[in-house]
Amino acid sequence: MRDSKIAARPSAFLALLSGCLLAACSEGGSVAPTSGSGPSAGAGAGPDAPRPTTPSAPVRVPVAPENARSIADAAPATGRFAREQDELDLTASATSAAAVGVHYRARYVPGYPGLIEFVLNNTGSGWVEKFLVQLPPTPPTAPVPMLVVFHKFGSSHGDVLNTTFLAETQARGWYCVAPLGARQKNFGNNESQINTRAALDLVASILPVDRNRVYGVGFSMGGGGLANYAARHLDPAGVQFAAICDHTGGVSLAHTWFNEPDDADLDDNLPLPGNNLEVPDVLENLFGGTPMQQPFNYRRASSIDLDPITGQIGAGTDMGRNLAHIPTAIWIANADPMVYLAAQTYAFDGYLQNQNASHTLTVPNGNVHSWSTLDETAVCDWMQTKTLQQPTSGNTLADEDGVWFRFQVEQDVRGAFTPFTWAHDVLTRHLDITQTANLKRITFDAPAAGFAMHGSVTLHLASADGTGDRVRFLGVGSAPISVLRDGISASGTFDAFTQSFEIVESSAGAHDWVLTFP
Repeated sequence: MRDSKIAARPSAFLALLSGCLLAACSEGGSVAPTSGSGPSAGAGAGPDAPRPTTPSAPVRVPVAPENARSIADAAPATGRFAREQDELDLTASATSAAAVGVHYRARYVPGYPGLIEFVLNNTGSGWVEKFLVQLPPTPPTAPVPMLVVFHKFGSSHGDVLNTTFLAETQARGWYCVAPLGARQKNFGNNESQINTRAALDLVASILPVDRNRVYGVGFSMGGGGLANYAARHLDPAGVQFAAICDHTGGVSLAHTWFNEPDDADLDDNLPLPGNNLEVPDVLENLFGGTPMQQPFNYRRASSIDLDPITGQIGAGTDMGRNLAHIPTAIWIANADPMVYLAAQTYAFDGYLQNQNASHTLTVPNGNVHSWSTLDETAVCDWMQTKTLQQPTSGNTLADEDGVWFRFQVEQDVRGAFTPFTWAHDVLTRHLDITQTANLKRITFDAPAAGFAMHGSVTLHLASADGTGDRVRFLGVGSAPISVLRDGISASGTFDAFTQSFEIVESSAGAHDWVLTFP
C-alpha cells in the first residue's frame, strides 16, 4: 500500500486498519515484550582506578568488576552483547520501480487491540524503520495528542510494552508511537534521528494528530536520545515536542563512553561480527571513533557535554540550550545503581533549571535502573497541560544546515556548531541576530513568524567569530525604497521570483540596518 493514496484520506486509512486490510510485515507474529528486569553486576569504574590528568583527553581504563554498572545490564539478556538484528534498507538500490515505491507496510499486532506495527522503507538513512502505533479505542473525530516513547539500550520499539503508556494513552484517547530509531543500540545518532523523523512525519500525515500536543518520554539511552532529538528538530513545519520527560537518560555521550566498562576488546566481534561489543565499542562504531577522535559527532548527539573528570558542562557545545522553550521533566530513582547516569541526570537537571522555568525534577524511591521507577500516569497528567510554544527569541545552537525555528541556517563549515542569538518583534518590526559563528547565511521566514515586511524594518547584527553574515528576508513583495546601514545609504539584493531581499554584512561588529518598504 502506498502512503500517497491514503495520506490525503485519514478516515479511509482508519477504515482499512479496522478491516485488517494491510500487508503483513516480513517478520510476522507479534512483537514480544522485552525484559524489564533490573541491572546486575558487571565491570565498571572503581573508586581507586587511575584517571588521566587532562579532561580534554579522557581514557578508559580496566577497573574492578565488583563495582561495575552498565546500561547493558538493563537490556534484555539476549541482546546485551549479541549482534543486532536491525535491517539495512535495500529498496533504494532495488532495480524494480515497484519495490522502491512500496514506502511502508503495516499490520495489527496479535494480542494487543489497536496496536499496529509499521515497517518503513526509504527513510533516507539507509536503514529500515520499525515502529508501533497504538490507536485510541474510538477513532478521533478531531486531532488528538500523540505520545512518543523512546526505548532503552539493547531493546526494540517493543520496549514500550514494559510500560503502561499504551494503556494510558488509550484511556486518554491519544495516539502512542514507539520508534525503533534504526537500531536497538542507536544513542540518538544521525540514522536514528532520520528514521524517527520519518516515522513521526508519516504518522502525523495519515492520522489526525494534534501537532500542538506531541509529547515525548524516554528511558536511559532513550531519555538522552529524546532530549537531543527535541533539541535538534525545531522546524515549525515538522513534528515538534510540546513537552518531554527524560527518565535517567544518557545526555552526555562522551561521559557515557568514559564511564562504561570495556574488556579491552579481547572478544569483540567473536564469534561473529557484532558479537560481544561493549557500550564503548557501540559508540565508537556509531560515531566513527572515540570522543577524542570525533568530538563533534558525540557532542551533537548529546544535550550537554559533561566533563568526566571535572563534572563541568562544556560551553558552546550544549545542544540542550535549544530546549529552553520546552517544558521538561526529569525522573530518577533515588538509589539508581547507574552512578554515572545519575551524575549526568543531576547535572542536566541543574542545567535545565537555569534556563527553563517550566522544568521539574521527580525523585521516587527505587534501587533499580528500570522503567518501573517511572509513574506513567503522573507523567501523562503533567504533559496533558502543555501545548507547543513557538518562541520569539532564543540562544540557538545549530549542528547542520537546516531550519531552526523561523530561520534557515547555512553554515560556513560543516561538521561544526553554528550558534546564534536572535529575537524578533512583530509590532516594531525589529529583528536581532547576534553572537553568530560559523554562519554563512541565515534566512528569516518573516510571514511564518507573523512579521510584516512593510514600512520600516530594523535589523541589528553582530558576529562573534570575526566575520560578517548574509541575512535574507522572505515574504518581500517589492524592493525596499530605502536601505540604510548605520544611517548611511547601502544596498541589497531583491529577488522577485523568491520574494526575498538579502543584505551582506562584511563587518563583525554591531551594525543596524533599516529597510524601508512601500
